[in-house]
Amino acid sequence: MKKLICLAALFVVFTTTPFAQKEKDSIEATIVHFFDGLSEFNNDKMRDCSTSDFLLLEDGEVWNLDTLINKITPRKKLNIQRINKFQFIKTEQNGKVAWVSYYNTADFRRDDKQQTIRWLESVVLTKGGKKWRIKQMHSTKLK
Repeated sequence: MKKLICLAALFVVFTTTPFAQKEKDSIEATIVHFFDGLSEFNNDKMRDCSTSDFLLLEDGEVWNLDTLINKITPRKKLNIQRINKFQFIKTEQNGKVAWVSYYNTADFRRDDKQQTIRWLESVVLTKGGKKWRIKQMHSTKLK
């Protein structure tokens, strides 16, 4: 009986760990894809990675996705290149809800000028079907 319980426990550990890693990868990839859309000024990509009631708490202000799009759209004409780097701190999931905290570093380039900005951010994601989407994001600019 003890052998059966041990085998069952080992089975559960070895079959759920890859699934958990796959979900973690999918959750974090959603964040990366969202910022790819931001960098590319691709509104459809950002919308695809967020819920219809997306909320961004940005530098003391409350924005929705349309606010974010309206803020970044004028920059498209400036030919600014943005490259994002992420350092994920913690990713947690409970059913169809996930919480992620990470450092976001963006390198901005325009002509021969370069600027780097860092943020500490957190997001809440929800899963609909097989797709994770960002519901809420909080962003704090680091000095």
